[in-house]
Amino acid sequence: MRARGSYTVEAALIMPMVLGCLLLVLNQTILLYSEVKERTTCSSWWQELEPADSFRNIEFLRHMTEKGGEK
Repeated sequence: MRARGSYTVEAALIMPMVLGCLLLVLNQTILLYSEVKERTTCSSWWQELEPADSFRNIEFLRHMTEKGGEK
């Protein structure tokens, strides 16, 4: 009976520390996520994707004009 009690006491001391560490990690990940989300919505990094769209449009138009010239 004595061994069982010591495991219970050790678990009662260790589990709150483990859960506390997990909660701290989760809190930090949520804070980092919100910071990254805020900075990316305010910045103009997404404008770098526009050249790819314009290239696709140019290639599409070139492809369409080549088809029109073959007829």
